[in-house]
Amino acid sequence: MRIIPKKILCAIDFSDFTNLTLSYGQALAKEFEAGLTLCHVVSNMVLMSSAGQAYIASEKIEAERRQDAASRLEEMAKALDVASEIIVTTGHPADELARIAQESNMDMVVAATHGGSGVKRFLIGSVTDRLVKTLTCPLLVLHGDALLPDVLPGDKKKLLNRILVGCDFSPDSQLAFQYGLSLAQEFETELLLAHVVRPTEHIEFSSADYIKVQEGDYLGWNRSDYLGLTKNANEPDGQRKDTLMQRLERQLARMVPEDSTHWCTPVTAVLEGEPYQELLRFAEKNKVDLIVLGVRGHSLLEKFLVGSTTDRVISRAECPVLAVRQNDTEK
Repeated sequence: MRIIPKKILCAIDFSDFTNLTLSYGQALAKEFEAGLTLCHVVSNMVLMSSAGQAYIASEKIEAERRQDAASRLEEMAKALDVASEIIVTTGHPADELARIAQESNMDMVVAATHGGSGVKRFLIGSVTDRLVKTLTCPLLVLHGDALLPDVLPGDKKKLLNRILVGCDFSPDSQLAFQYGLSLAQEFETELLLAHVVRPTEHIEFSSADYIKVQEGDYLGWNRSDYLGLTKNANEPDGQRKDTLMQRLERQLARMVPEDSTHWCTPVTAVLEGEPYQELLRFAEKNKVDLIVLGVRGHSLLEKFLVGSTTDRVISRAECPVLAVRQNDTEK
């Protein structure tokens, strides 16, 4: 199933990475003939009095800030060669962006992260951290501190040449694959598919994740089959390990529609280790321009705890990451 986003939202914060956000938003809008919305959220300003007391900025100051933001967005929109509109609102950036994306039925949000990792990210958080956990549409996260700082909207430079999709055969990764395939077709890029076999003690997928996939080697497998093969993957008997790897390779290959070979040559890989580490190594080695991953879970705990494969890849990747979550209507 080809996925064609028709409404794309660019989160503009007027930082040094604004041109990067605009470049990707414009490129996606042009390729998919989508509408582009430039959005800036004016954060609630807390001022300090001479006596050291905090108070909220006056409505006049807020109105001036909103007007200034609108003027700057209008200038940006005029410089783009795609149809675009602007939105200026006030509040918490992540919450407002999520609200606007849902109310306006956006198909994708593009935002830049300013870096930071480890304890600092956990304690302070960021707009993109929260968006990954609250948005109901795909989020394209750009790394302003590591990627194309000199790219400008309208550049002829091709932004996407190799796209990597992380596949664990769950419904979320199936959706991520559909997005990766659609982007690869639209931009005529190389498509790479990777599955990571993690150490036995770290297996978290249920049997349903491996059985409920399209026709292929997994049909008829039960949990003991998969765990039995994986348990012996690190033992001297390499035959069991080879069997597992070969089946995974075939399953990855079967995900790719036959007609896609007319416009790209898919590359499949089965890796071993911690998923986020292996995906990052593979992306760096193959000079990947975009990683596409599914986001698991909708529960309150899953929304606000950090540590999933997608979270870790986003925080450490040197290329853009597209995080895709299934809407309730897609399940």
